[in-house]
Amino acid sequence: MAGEVKMLPPNIRVDWIPDPPGIEDINAPTAEELNAGENITCALTSADYTLGWTDRDTNDDKSLCDDSNVQTPIYKNYEANLTAFRDADDTNTESVYNVFYDLFRTPLQSGYLVERVGKQHDEPYVDGDDVSIFKVISGDPRTLHNDGEPVKMQVAFLAQGQSSNGIVEVGGAIS
Repeated sequence: MAGEVKMLPPNIRVDWIPDPPGIEDINAPTAEELNAGENITCALTSADYTLGWTDRDTNDDKSLCDDSNVQTPIYKNYEANLTAFRDADDTNTESVYNVFYDLFRTPLQSGYLVERVGKQHDEPYVDGDDVSIFKVISGDPRTLHNDGEPVKMQVAFLAQGQSSNGIVEVGGAIS
């Protein structure tokens, strides 16, 4: 290992892109589409952050010629569960905590969660960035209030059957 340096936080950005207007092609999003979303990164708690793919559904039917078990990939699966801090001043419209609260205080909001890893959260999207995109509907918000901790709001999102084909390039060609 000569010269390798591990990437350390904070190098993640998470955005909410409402649908509509949405993202025309989740495998080739444009920087303009992504920058039109709401950057919710700094509202999110790192300890309760879940956004990404889980194990695929598979089929294990063997043919008469198979001499070993098989697993044929069927469907991708993904999950999103975000927890954000609440702002003590709920009238502060500039607060990213209040932005998150206002976006998801009412359930069943349709849109895309976008994750970029590798750049600071305040840098805008540009062509060549790598992102993962997940179509979701927000679930019912839940207030978390544990003794000695800040008050938070947790939202579990419901997968809506569309996610990027792995990590895709902003402004890239269709995968």
